[in-house]
Amino acid sequence: MVSEKEINELVNRKGSDLVTITLPTHKTGEESKQDPIRLKNLLNDAVSMLKENGMKESDAESYLKPAYDLLEKPMFWSHADKGLAIYISEEDSEIFKLPYNVDAEVYVNNHYLITPLLPMLSMDGTFCLLALSRQNAKLLKCTRNNVEDITPADISVSIEDYLEVDPEKQLQFHTGAKSQKAMYFGHGASEEDKMVIVEQYFREIEKGVTKVMRERNDPLVVVGLKDNLSVYKKVNNYGRLVEQAVELNPDELSEQELRDKGWGVIQKHFLKDMYNSLEKFSEHSEGKVSNNLGDIVEATVQGRSHTIFISRDEKKWGVFDEAQQTVHYSSKPKNGDIELLNWLSITGRKTGSKVYLLPKEEMPMHSTVVAEFRF
Repeated sequence: MVSEKEINELVNRKGSDLVTITLPTHKTGEESKQDPIRLKNLLNDAVSMLKENGMKESDAESYLKPAYDLLEKPMFWSHADKGLAIYISEEDSEIFKLPYNVDAEVYVNNHYLITPLLPMLSMDGTFCLLALSRQNAKLLKCTRNNVEDITPADISVSIEDYLEVDPEKQLQFHTGAKSQKAMYFGHGASEEDKMVIVEQYFREIEKGVTKVMRERNDPLVVVGLKDNLSVYKKVNNYGRLVEQAVELNPDELSEQELRDKGWGVIQKHFLKDMYNSLEKFSEHSEGKVSNNLGDIVEATVQGRSHTIFISRDEKKWGVFDEAQQTVHYSSKPKNGDIELLNWLSITGRKTGSKVYLLPKEEMPMHSTVVAEFRF
């Protein structure tokens, strides 16, 4: 998960030769073996662009070393996702694995290409969902459209497995049961004693889940029955656990149904501002909404744009004439041109606008770019 802080750091990075490299990647199969070759080809293009800017070839290759180093890391590629974005400056570098496809592209300018990361902020990135069950616990990686089981292999997914796997954890309780298993499943077991075992079991699950989640840094939604949710909240140590849980028996839902329940929570909490803004577009406030790129650029430079929506996978090339406050478009990129939608994203974030990328079919007014103005 890419954070607002990380994107803001990229937006504010200064330099004349900021390099952005993006490429689609593959988790398995023959295509995955070609990914390092594709990156090498893109690096050749990046070297050529830096040479055009006056850099020596050896200096350009040294400048791009963080990306060249990836070519010698098989484990990096074996854990690939669907896309890769690499950002390199004279000061440092950032590498992001993305859960969606991106174009193979090299961009060298005095600003980065940040639009490949912005879908993460409209949750085309990932969130995770923990199906909290005493019989079939699982951890799912989700987007709005996809779901994947990423349950850690080293955790027990049921109380029965938990008690079988580690008999050394057998304890004596006031019931007189000879083991935890007997205490939990025995006819004379009290509800209080059972909850002691449940808490121990959920603590073990929490350790494995939190280890994975701290590496991912995704929001975590939990689905479970009331008593189980209460215990897990007590033992949780993961900072991005979403406060609102889904109070249902996860054993009765498919993985797709669990994902849909989690997406509803994400929409309500993380995307509340975005959906509030989308509702305003349906009202067509006179003079406060536009889908004209030139007008939006002018308003954004002046700090008048409140919210900007940009269609994913579309590009507009040209230049912004600051003196005349006008946009000049190009049918295809030429020397000196910038990608205007990316530039608008950066300018918007710098001047206080909220900027979102959406699939084309979800764009308000069926436009490439739309903005709501403050005044």
